[in-house]
This record gives sequence, C-alpha cells and structure tokens, in this order.
Amino acid sequence: MNKYLIFIFSTMLSLNGFAQEIPKKSNSKIIGSKELPLELNLIVNNLGNSVEIEQLLPIIFRIDSYARILSKEDIFLIGKIEIYKSLLKSDEINKKALIDGNSISILKESISKTREPFVKWFLKALLADSEALINSAIFKDYLLQKNNGHLESIENKKIDKKVQLLFRWISKLSPESPDFQSQFNIDLAPILMNSLLNVETSFLLMAKNNLSSAIPPLVNSPGELKFFHVKNIVEPIKLTPKKKTVDDILGPLTDDTIQNEAPSNVPEPSKEDWINEEVQPAKSKNLPNPSNDADWLQDF
Repeated sequence: MNKYLIFIFSTMLSLNGFAQEIPKKSNSKIIGSKELPLELNLIVNNLGNSVEIEQLLPIIFRIDSYARILSKEDIFLIGKIEIYKSLLKSDEINKKALIDGNSISILKESISKTREPFVKWFLKALLADSEALINSAIFKDYLLQKNNGHLESIENKKIDKKVQLLFRWISKLSPESPDFQSQFNIDLAPILMNSLLNVETSFLLMAKNNLSSAIPPLVNSPGELKFFHVKNIVEPIKLTPKKKTVDDILGPLTDDTIQNEAPSNVPEPSKEDWINEEVQPAKSKNLPNPSNDADWLQDF
C-alpha cells in the first residue's frame, strides 16, 4: 500500500479512536482449599475484594499455622460456629421486626441480582431460615402474642430472637437499587473481618489444648501456606486514549522528509494550464481569481 495512503488511514484512525493492545496489571488474591469450611473460603474471598492483601495475610498465616494442629472435624466445626456467631450476633431490638411474604420476595430478588459468591450464599441461608420460620407450626401463635404486645412462652421469645436476627439483615437489602450489592458488602465487611479474627482466636485456643508443648513457629510467607495459597490475578486496565494535539496531527504533514519524497502511483496533473486564459473554459472565466495572500489563515 502507498505510504501516503497508510499515513492518511492511520491519521483517520487516531482521530476517531481505535482498538489498542490492553496492558495487564498483576493482583494477588488469597484462595482457600477444600480442607477448610466453604463459609471460611467465601469470607476470605469476599474480604479480598475490599481489604488489602497485606492486611489479610498476617491473619491467614496464623489461621493456617493453627489449623495444622487441629483435626479436620475441629477445623470445620469451630470454623462454622465462629462464622455463624459473628454473622448472627446482635443485641439490636427492633419493635417493627417482621418476617413475612414480603421478606421472602426481597430475599429472592436480591439473590437473583447478586453475583458475589459470599453474598449469594448468605442470602440463601437467610431465605432458608425465613421460610422455615414462617412455615413452622408455632409461628401463627407467635404473631398473635406479638400483636397483643406480650410474648408469654419461651418458645415464642426464641422465635422473636430469630426474627430480630433475620430482620437485621433483610432490612438492609434494597434489590431495586443498582448498587445494593456494593452497599450490602460495606455493611458486611467489618463483621466478616471480625469473624475471621474469631476463627483465628478459636483455632489458637484449640491448638494449645491439643499440644503439650509450645506451638511450632508460625507461617510467615505465602510459600509456606498449606490450607491457603496466594494467586496472582491478571486484570485488564482500561486506558483513556491520548488526546491528539494540533502538532501531533499536522506534524507529519509538514515534515520535510515526507514532503520531499515523491509519491509513487500518483496521477499526473493535467497538461492543460487552467490558469492560462487561452485554454480556460468559457464558463470559468467569470470565476473569482484566487486570493494572492493567506489572510484566511488568521481565522485559526
């Protein structure tokens, strides 16, 4: 292709925007193994989206170190207990707390719109507990006593505690909002971090109970991890195309090297001299003469 056509084509592309090779940036993420409770792996994955890995790694190092001293049964039992305690622990009492058909609809809509694994898992757990509560034989009696302003039986007081815990989270959901998932994650983040710290503390206590001697040296680098590993994640970077300046566009056009090179395969000019009045067509004789100066450039 003619070098001048290549130049024109490339200039047009630069002015209209064109696809560029997208560079990559490296990220690190902590991934849990199948030797850990699913709930714990989901929490670590969720926190990895909002907390710097440097903040998480020291906790992960200690959990990994203590887990080596525990049986698989202890790891799963203690891990699940601490996670559920952190998620459901609350001293909040809301007189308007209620679990009903609307609560079920909100949960189902939120589940259908979320893509974050932990949030989806947690909402499904809330949905299962809410449906089980509504369908229980004693729930109607609980509603009657609550409407009368006094819960008499211990069973109904227990149900009210469950309602309070479930309502605490369901009331934070706004599936009609486009950013409800990110907002829900903001509410979850400090509780998930506290849950991870509780797992670490419980693992430590159980490890000390299992050993007659001191705990072995702790893991202090990603390469030593057994129950977790650090994975490099490559993500694309969105680039904003560089804005062209006047010099960028006109520079190649005014370059002496390009101007002095004779283009190949360019049509020869007409042999007729259109400036010469003798050969000028009659219809063009009344055309205005071209300006002898470049005053029009001053407009720029």
